[in-house]
Amino acid sequence: MLKNNIVVDIKELSKKYKIYAKPHHRLLEWITLGNLKKHTDFWALRDVSFSVSEGECIGIIGHNGAGKSTLLKILSKALYPSHGSMKVKGNMVSLLELGTGFNPELTGLQNIFTSGKLLGFSDEYLNAKLTSILEFSELGDFIHQPVKSYSSGMYVRLAFSLYASLDPDIYVVDEALSVGDIFFQQKCFDFLQKLKANGAAIILVTHDMQSVKKYCDRVIILNNGKVTNEGSPLEMVNLFYSSNGKNLAGQQLEGELIEISSNGIVGIDIPEESKHNIQNAVGIRRGDGKVRIIGAIFCDSDGKEARTANTGDNLTLSIYSEIIENVDDLAFTFQMSDRHNTVVFGQNSYMINKNILSARKGNIIKASFKIEMNLFQGLYTVMVGATDCQTEVSNKIYDTIEGCMTLEIMKPEWRSFHGVAFMKSTFEIEGTNRTEGIHRNEVKYARQ
Repeated sequence: MLKNNIVVDIKELSKKYKIYAKPHHRLLEWITLGNLKKHTDFWALRDVSFSVSEGECIGIIGHNGAGKSTLLKILSKALYPSHGSMKVKGNMVSLLELGTGFNPELTGLQNIFTSGKLLGFSDEYLNAKLTSILEFSELGDFIHQPVKSYSSGMYVRLAFSLYASLDPDIYVVDEALSVGDIFFQQKCFDFLQKLKANGAAIILVTHDMQSVKKYCDRVIILNNGKVTNEGSPLEMVNLFYSSNGKNLAGQQLEGELIEISSNGIVGIDIPEESKHNIQNAVGIRRGDGKVRIIGAIFCDSDGKEARTANTGDNLTLSIYSEIIENVDDLAFTFQMSDRHNTVVFGQNSYMINKNILSARKGNIIKASFKIEMNLFQGLYTVMVGATDCQTEVSNKIYDTIEGCMTLEIMKPEWRSFHGVAFMKSTFEIEGTNRTEGIHRNEVKYARQ
């Protein structure tokens, strides 16, 4: 039996496939009753174990070929494991490949009932949920048209609306939430948050690392069909990026203190506060060590260390580093995240000027970013690093340090915007003699 708060309990789940070099080899094995072995065994999953509790969102990440799709199919009972066990407490719904099983000749309304019954829900239950399904889909009269006439966006809206209106205990979700326009995606993620708040368990399998960091309570890394690491979202995402497809087993996540060497530092004054920020970083350090960050600091216009700022203040972020090996593809980078671990802004030096930097062993470098802090009030954590010049996910990470600093944007005297970031805007108003009631002293202008 499962413990009271555990709704999914997976133990030593494994899936083996037989791989044949040629199609007729399968027939030869069958004819000889297996005495003539003509296949090789491929283990897509090997001894995977984990559990999920009520109200918990667990993320499963891994590179292509790690075994995520096989695990999803077993969870959704489209495949059976070779051995191992899966115990489920409550009703499970899998949001895999939205709309799979829809009949294109049937109307949207008819597909709601046929698909709903395939998921194990009765006509009475679906009728009770019909209004909420139709409202969520926003399809209007198109609900009475055959789905073969739907656009791709309408198709996924109908499919997700069905799932979003059901009340199972466990949801299994793959990349389905990344489809549709941004408004539909926001609606999907709002739905996930409500699910979680209502106590549903969620298993999220995705390549979207921002979603993993924002919504998951715990993350598992799959590699070559095995669970190699398990921990907090931030730690696991950082480890996943730093692995670059390599075997993750045995890698340690503990932080390390940095011994600052005075060798070769002549000519650059490195503030003690910047060394302190690195030594007391609370996040993860990762990289191949060709460059070593030895200091980082925010300074105001007077050159003093800044721990707080107001929206719009100009600060300088200085990153001090020592070059351990010759590097010919070098960029310096920083990233700021809010309290939900959502990256609100990140940039590297190559993005700014498209210059590829090179440095020689023994060089000490001070890299400075001048930043206008157009952020809303709140506390932000800072990552600094040295990488290659990729503008998306870096292929080479020489040294990056999470959580080396915090910066608090203070509450303004006058609130001139809301949201996360400030976007400079202007305001104009025009009228005719029919708007004589409008007077200048009654119109409030946003301060610039």
